[in-house]
Amino acid sequence: MAVRSAGDALDEALAAEGLRREDLGWRPRGWWSRYPADIPHKLRHFDDLLAEPLATATFARTAAAALREHLAAEALAKRPEKSDGALYKAVHALGVERRFGGFRSYSANLAAKKTPLADALLAVHEAAGRPTRFLTFGNDQPYPQYRKEIEAASAPIPADVREVLGKLVLDLLDAWKWTERAFRSVPTEVRLRLARRLDLGVELTDALDYCPDLDDVARTWDEASLWYGGLKCVAALDEARQALAGLREPPTFAFDWQTPLGWVRLRGGGRDTVDATGSLLVVDLGGDDTYAGGAASAAGVGLSALLDLGGNDTYGSPAGTPAQGAGLCGVGVLLDAAGEDRYQAVECAQGFGQAGFGALLDLAGKDDYRCRFSAQGCGILGIGVLLEGAGSDTYEIHSDGQGFGGAGGVGTLGDRAGNDTYVAVRDPAITGRPSYHSDLKVAVSNAQGVGLGRRGDGADGHSWAGGLGSLLDSEGDDIYTAGNWAMGTGYWFGTGLLHDGAGNDTYRGMWWSQASVAHFAIGCLVDESGDDKHLVDAGGNNSLSFAHDFGVTLLLDVAGDDVYETPNAGLAWSINRSYALLLDLGGKDSYRAKEGTKPGTAVFDPKYVTRGAFTFFADASSAAVFLDAGGEDVYSKGGGENGTRWGDPPNHPSRAARNFSIGADVEEGTVRLEPIPERRPSGPR
Repeated sequence: MAVRSAGDALDEALAAEGLRREDLGWRPRGWWSRYPADIPHKLRHFDDLLAEPLATATFARTAAAALREHLAAEALAKRPEKSDGALYKAVHALGVERRFGGFRSYSANLAAKKTPLADALLAVHEAAGRPTRFLTFGNDQPYPQYRKEIEAASAPIPADVREVLGKLVLDLLDAWKWTERAFRSVPTEVRLRLARRLDLGVELTDALDYCPDLDDVARTWDEASLWYGGLKCVAALDEARQALAGLREPPTFAFDWQTPLGWVRLRGGGRDTVDATGSLLVVDLGGDDTYAGGAASAAGVGLSALLDLGGNDTYGSPAGTPAQGAGLCGVGVLLDAAGEDRYQAVECAQGFGQAGFGALLDLAGKDDYRCRFSAQGCGILGIGVLLEGAGSDTYEIHSDGQGFGGAGGVGTLGDRAGNDTYVAVRDPAITGRPSYHSDLKVAVSNAQGVGLGRRGDGADGHSWAGGLGSLLDSEGDDIYTAGNWAMGTGYWFGTGLLHDGAGNDTYRGMWWSQASVAHFAIGCLVDESGDDKHLVDAGGNNSLSFAHDFGVTLLLDVAGDDVYETPNAGLAWSINRSYALLLDLGGKDSYRAKEGTKPGTAVFDPKYVTRGAFTFFADASSAAVFLDAGGEDVYSKGGGENGTRWGDPPNHPSRAARNFSIGADVEEGTVRLEPIPERRPSGPR
């Protein structure tokens, strides 16, 4: 008889094995011998999601809702009233709040008024402790005469524009003060050494080269002040964008002034070429421009910002030069308001934060992003955000990006609209990062929503918890392609999320892709609608909700006629005490796997019932849960069967070991995905 759900289909599938939602997940115990403990830099959500795996769906959806709401065209067009604009709120929700809970996005509290540009630039000199008037022998010297020089050089800039730019300079000066305050207790040499480490992505995973400066900064910085500086920088650029938006035909001009905190380079409406290296601020009012060097990059000192109001622009950066919204022990923000732009860099770029705050905010246009390593929304003990408003965009990376959270970091790539293409190059001959999981024939991607830590238990003992890596795409027919470790994947106390809101999407991975984890990690992929293809290409394995060694995975596809295809293990597969969940809640679906592969398999291991030198395998529980609700579905031979339930036989040793294999295909049914309400004591008070 075909199975129909009278109530909640997931609750009924669990109840068939004597389980409730509350039975999924666990909290590690301090007395579990050999369970990794004392792992620094762990983010606050991690333990709670281990204890409540289904809540990962809500965790992903809240981020997706923030992207959808704050980057909508009408939100971006609304003038802020109290430094509380849409971009400020978006960066807070998708970056700062996920790392640090001290802010609630009321306002960036920008206090500056419209100010003559000369006054603002002189204020920068004074804030840096440098004089603006020079007297000797009781007389003003004939040079330098800063005010006269600034006023003469800036005369071609319209007066009203000069006042807006003056306010922007003062607001950025406010942000710089908070940024520097954040490192007041960090020795300068330590800060600079960490800022110059451009290869920490290589250092992670299996602990290749311990960097003590990261631990030292984490012990002594004031991160609240750092994030405040970053939020102020975003809000300041956004307010200037809106204040300058009415310029129809901006004049052509070029203004350059070197302050003690970096160059201020201002351009009008022509085709400009700007070397942005060492800049405090670059502003361009329009035209097809070319930016070279470290645009919007703060590497070890202060703050750097860039605002481009329009035009088809090209941004380029050579090796060894962080750029395009990079904060390494500092704050770097790039805001491009319109145009079809090209971003090219080598490493640490396009929304990268390393013990710092980096953001690339591109609001419109068909854009192209290319970088090799650590880019496109990448955070390592920092916050890196790349946000795209509209347009069909292309993203290409070699490794560590497109939503990558390294040790203690938050990396987010959010794309609001368009048919987008995300590529993590698979060929290790190109990337130089071969993966031992696939005989060195496929590259390590660490991309498209990956959280990855430093696993030091087999090396020097300095383990760092992975951060949060998120790729969020609101709508459009999108294509995701990567090698190993991609698309909502976690490793070593890291969390990887991929949320796709709408469209007919294609996911193509290899090993460890599409809601898969290894070693104490969380992976989640949520696709809300559309006819999707979840594919693991030939030679791939351990994907499509595959959880290994105390991991939690959730692959949730809410609607559409979908295809799932893997040549090996997957489709809600749990090994070594993990929780793997795959829920498809509608449509006519096809599940293609190796013959005899049962979706929803929790592999048994004798150590689950044997107590020896370490006990946490015997003390914990685990489950693989596969549920398809609705539609006429097709399975490979020996897999599931439409309209039935399946699991381990009554005498299987998994049952005594609290290791549950759960499979169900129901013709009709709904699933509630809200988190379990807070438990409250019953009885009289």
